[in-house]
Amino acid sequence: MTLWIHNGSQQLDEISDYRTILGVCIALPILMVVIVGMRAYTRIKLLHSIGLDDWIIFFSTLCAIIYAGLCIGQSTWGLGLPLSLRPKDNINQYSVINFAGRPIYMFGILGFKVALCWAYLRILKASPNPRYKILIYVVMAGAIIGHVAGTFVLIFQCSPPRKSWQPLTSGHCLSNDATFYGLATITIFFDIVIFFLPIPLLVKLNINNKKKIALICVFLLGLLTTVCSILRMIQIISIAKTGNSTMLVLWGVIELNVGIILTCIPTLGPLFPSLTGGTTNNTTPSAHNAYQLSALRAHKGPTVIQSGNAKPSRPLAGTTLANGSNSSSSQEEILGLKASEAALYGIRDDDILKTTEVRVSIDDPERAASRAQTARAW
Repeated sequence: MTLWIHNGSQQLDEISDYRTILGVCIALPILMVVIVGMRAYTRIKLLHSIGLDDWIIFFSTLCAIIYAGLCIGQSTWGLGLPLSLRPKDNINQYSVINFAGRPIYMFGILGFKVALCWAYLRILKASPNPRYKILIYVVMAGAIIGHVAGTFVLIFQCSPPRKSWQPLTSGHCLSNDATFYGLATITIFFDIVIFFLPIPLLVKLNINNKKKIALICVFLLGLLTTVCSILRMIQIISIAKTGNSTMLVLWGVIELNVGIILTCIPTLGPLFPSLTGGTTNNTTPSAHNAYQLSALRAHKGPTVIQSGNAKPSRPLAGTTLANGSNSSSSQEEILGLKASEAALYGIRDDDILKTTEVRVSIDDPERAASRAQTARAW
């Protein structure tokens, strides 16, 4: 029988939490890829407006997939087992995979934070605010510096560095507790700042209050990423006691995938127009509406309902547009037909004429432009 754990036994396979690792590392990335795919469809096909933040999210998606794969790989070398039960022969192979995952995890969580900041800057194109732009750039720069510095700390945690992937090498390493607590603090701090950062901006958006509140609530859902970071930090205590990093690694997978998913949700509005009030990126009528309006202008005769069979004999015409013209003159034009016109349309004395009134309203250009710019930004 094939064993899951290298150099292990059937008993170790039964004890191991590798099934939980597989479930989390397969299910969450699949869901995340679906959401990112919906984002890509929205941005490319519906809005025709793909931006730098989208490419950054695609990069984070790649990092998340690789990191999940590395976690599964670690489970074949002992992740999921208490430290004391892990086969001694696996220590180097396990450490190599664990070390490889560190920078990928850090760049992945940095990616969705930067993507959010860049999306905020795109919104500000519709409502220029230099001070707010500077604040976003400062926060984004701080997040980049903090996470890149954290990545270097993880890479050079040990001296010599190879001790990180060859633990039996002589040398020394920084305390895992201090390192992980420091990195977790940086991550949580920027999670909170970045997810609260757009609220003043959203409050000032020129959209209805219902949509505004919904959008704010969606961004506040991003705090779930902070919850994942806190739960991951709690696992540091467990590592200090048992040396088992299983849950620390799993919470890293959850944090990374949930962060990407929540970052993508605000961009999916155009996929669900019934929930977002039908906002699109077009300030001109849709093709369907344009066709309807041109058809109305093209009709030349009145709608005639033949007595007895109620079957219209001519296309819709006699249609009046509420554009400020005199209503009484319109009625005379439609109903008070001359004998020559009646003969032209084949109207008899016993026919019934139906008048259809179509009202066409034109949105305020500034509000339409503002909503269109907001739609493109997301």
